[in-house]
Amino acid sequence: MPAQPSQKRLRTTFKTRVEQFWSWFPEVAKRFEAALAADDPQPVVSEVSNYMATNMPGLSWALGRGEGDLHAFTLTGEGMIPKQLLAEYWHSRAIEMPGWVFHASRQPSSYETLKDVAIGVTDQEQVDAANFLIKTSIDEENEVIDLVAWHPSLVNVPEEHHFQILFLLLDEALGEFGVQTWLGELTVEPITDMTNTRNLLELPKFIQQVSNYHEWEKFPPLETYSTYEVPEQVSGPRGDTVVGNSCVPDLVFEYIENEGELSDDPLEDTGAEFVYISLDGAVFVEGDEVDARSNIEDELDTALAENLSGRTIGGATGVQHSYIDLLLFDGARSREIIEQILQRLQWAGKYEVVDF
Repeated sequence: MPAQPSQKRLRTTFKTRVEQFWSWFPEVAKRFEAALAADDPQPVVSEVSNYMATNMPGLSWALGRGEGDLHAFTLTGEGMIPKQLLAEYWHSRAIEMPGWVFHASRQPSSYETLKDVAIGVTDQEQVDAANFLIKTSIDEENEVIDLVAWHPSLVNVPEEHHFQILFLLLDEALGEFGVQTWLGELTVEPITDMTNTRNLLELPKFIQQVSNYHEWEKFPPLETYSTYEVPEQVSGPRGDTVVGNSCVPDLVFEYIENEGELSDDPLEDTGAEFVYISLDGAVFVEGDEVDARSNIEDELDTALAENLSGRTIGGATGVQHSYIDLLLFDGARSREIIEQILQRLQWAGKYEVVDF
């Protein structure tokens, strides 16, 4: 049976918040453009900060330049997949607006822009992209490139901050998803052998050449699912899980290991929610569990997508139950859709919707 309403479900849903954003932004866009053209961004930053803190807490945003004369607005989950899924949904609802372009992740900087990117580390020194050395090693098996990185000015920076600086510059060079898509093992240390070494400005071009040569096919991170196995079943919710797949496997592992508890709700105060459907395994024909569950997933995914109300994010097979993991954007309406689909598929009374 459907789960009882929880307190978080009584708040404004994420779908409604996204609709409100795309009603609000066109009303303020011309005023924002005028302020930015006058090189007076602070009022814009303050207004957007207040709006986003109230309506889309937990998500980061940035204003910048797009191609040509376009202004760019970026919404991001800072690489956290649960929040990136929200940013992607927001972006899927974007409307055409003259003078503006919208992104759901930080985009790579152009070569010309990257030449001017630098992080000050002392009053006299900075870590700049043009002099940041990158030594590369191709990992063909895992289809990634391992890096050793170094900049002379890092000798003036405590070692615990080296990776923070490296990631900031890599994000500028490759974009928010570029690092996790193309790069493997990262090391920050002085480079003595300059073989296969280039500066950071040349890294994007090098990655493209390697990818083309080896014919690497990469799926976007939000469309990448990991298969997992649970070697030993445990007590607690979903403790009978044996095998599954998910685009947020860490969330599933934590939930199972902590007997149905998460240390933090990754969607807190967003109006979105993670849930899973627990299906009575006794109803499935033995040996057909995965295919049958997959068919139900497809039906749910289609219905939720058509109503802009959610999406599937994975599923699992257990000893006694099968599970379908969902991200819901529209609260009670999303749950109504789930109930309608499962009743149509004759699952009434044989399932339960549970909050992560």
